[in-house]
Amino acid sequence: MISEEINEGLRESPIKTKNNSNQQAAGLEAYTGTWSKTQAAHLVRRTHLGLKINNLNYARSFSNATDAAEAIVDNAISTPLPDDPQWFSNSNSGDVQDVYDIQFRWMDAMYNGGLRERMKLFWSNHFAVSYSNMNALPDKASDSYASHMYKYWKLLHEYSFGNFKEFVTRMSKNSAMVYYLNNYNNREGQPNEDFARELMELFTLGPKDKDGNDNYSENDVAEVARAVTGWRVNDATLSGYFDESRFDSSSKTIFGVASNFDLDTVIDLIFSQKEQEVAYFISKKLYVFFVSAQPNETVISDLADYCIAQNFDIGEVLKKLLSSAHFYEERFYGCRIKSPTEVFISYLRELEITPTSQLKEYIRLRMQELNEELLRPETVFGWAGYNPPYSDGTPGHYSWLNTNLMPSRWDNLTDIIYGYDNAGNRYNPIRLAEKISDPSNPFTLAEDLAEHLLAPPLDTVGVRKIDEDFAGNPALHPSTNVAGFDSFPEYKINLTKILLGTIPWYEFTANSDQDGNLYYEETFAEAIRQYISYLQQLPAYQLI
Repeated sequence: MISEEINEGLRESPIKTKNNSNQQAAGLEAYTGTWSKTQAAHLVRRTHLGLKINNLNYARSFSNATDAAEAIVDNAISTPLPDDPQWFSNSNSGDVQDVYDIQFRWMDAMYNGGLRERMKLFWSNHFAVSYSNMNALPDKASDSYASHMYKYWKLLHEYSFGNFKEFVTRMSKNSAMVYYLNNYNNREGQPNEDFARELMELFTLGPKDKDGNDNYSENDVAEVARAVTGWRVNDATLSGYFDESRFDSSSKTIFGVASNFDLDTVIDLIFSQKEQEVAYFISKKLYVFFVSAQPNETVISDLADYCIAQNFDIGEVLKKLLSSAHFYEERFYGCRIKSPTEVFISYLRELEITPTSQLKEYIRLRMQELNEELLRPETVFGWAGYNPPYSDGTPGHYSWLNTNLMPSRWDNLTDIIYGYDNAGNRYNPIRLAEKISDPSNPFTLAEDLAEHLLAPPLDTVGVRKIDEDFAGNPALHPSTNVAGFDSFPEYKINLTKILLGTIPWYEFTANSDQDGNLYYEETFAEAIRQYISYLQQLPAYQLI
């Protein structure tokens, strides 16, 4: 179960309590409301990994949500394939260090990129493949699994947008998938149902339709298993290929239709006979990933209809969802718990900490401990945290946290800004402070940093009340020396006190050297580091 602190924070948040069955929800009609920093930040947080200043400025450069969302999707679609690593061309390569290299390349892409990398994360959960399982396969060439995983990762990049049916077909023939779900062992007379079951349960249909009816029978699973026989893997070319001598060419009856189905035609059948079910299934997963862990059935059904109208073009479906009035309802700002990937990469992007090799290795190890190592999902179902609610209605994102994992998140992030490498290298926050605020105005800086790091509205995040007055000369109290102080909300005053600590507000300013250049004392940077550490330990920081 989710930790009590986060659970309580969500229960008390207006974002949570507003989300009830009596509230009239907006739909997929285009959002035409205010387009400000708040809305643009919400879009960037959901389409990227963390709120990076240049991404926020780009989103704000558009005059409305539709133009911003369409531009972000179009930019993602046009993102070129990455260059292959040198080891990939070496036939003797493929050990676990090369898998780590893929993970590091992906971290870099997440840090520098946008929606394309978030979609790859989505699809790596949907089409789950784990390198650790492939490493143990007896029929695979020695040390080839890293190369298979790299081709799988490239496939996620190449087909994250576009026609979903084509993506399903290509993924079904990908060598890593053929290995992972044991379809290379599926042959006439010796059927293996693993891939057949997951093709329907996890990739296209789900076990139940939106009304709770079975989408397929056990007989359908057995017949689909016969239809997808004959697939093997060539380790030299890293490709799945069809071996007709292993194919069951007799008639199969699937969904009541009899024919000599093979892999391609059985996928055709699924999309033709179960079109509405497929559209609903993938629309629900997209909704849970991009909007809320608690599905809205009406909006999802409408999105499924739109998906069919767009011939399962995922890019067009995303444009519709990300520009909708429903997406911009305030209750969705900071309503979903971050995954470990989102926590770490967001933190680096928000603070503009470039991931070095040493830092990426630190994060890789920490992600293992927090139960989300890239390219190593927990099961064939992926990570529960990204998926729709369990059968009992419990939102999947609750699985990301418990009372043991929460302190680890706090400690890991604090380590990053205070020197995870024990070399005394501390994060310098001055440049970030200069980019997003006025560093010499602690009242403005405290609020701007909090808005930058926290997704929910600041009046909902539970800022600690500070009873002590501001430090310094009472005659210089901000109530009589700071314009507008009397109208500041309570959370802004408390945040400023937390930032300042024992520093008088009027001393929180830059100094000038003999040439007139501004500089800040180390005590200034340390105060901001401690303030960031406080913000990232708020329950609200765990939300996106």
